[in-house]
Amino acid sequence: MEELLEVITWSQLGIHEKPIGLLNIDGYYDCLLGLFDKGVEEGFIKPSARNIVVSATSAKELLEKMEDYVPTHNQVAPSRSWNTDEPVTRSS
Repeated sequence: MEELLEVITWSQLGIHEKPIGLLNIDGYYDCLLGLFDKGVEEGFIKPSARNIVVSATSAKELLEKMEDYVPTHNQVAPSRSWNTDEPVTRSS
């Protein structure tokens, strides 16, 4: 669970622009997906950020959704801030 939430956070931060896919066999992830949906409903999760997580009940459908994924959320940090090759400069 920790790793799942971590890669979702990475997407929000702009570290990557990939979808997070859940193969939801027999409704295994229904409660987790419901938690994410409730977070959107209550205003804790932006609808565009909710779209980072895609789910399907078959591998074929999940792969199709992941291939069709286009990020719609705004990063909360510029991508270049994660580049380890650039020196970090601080403003005074």
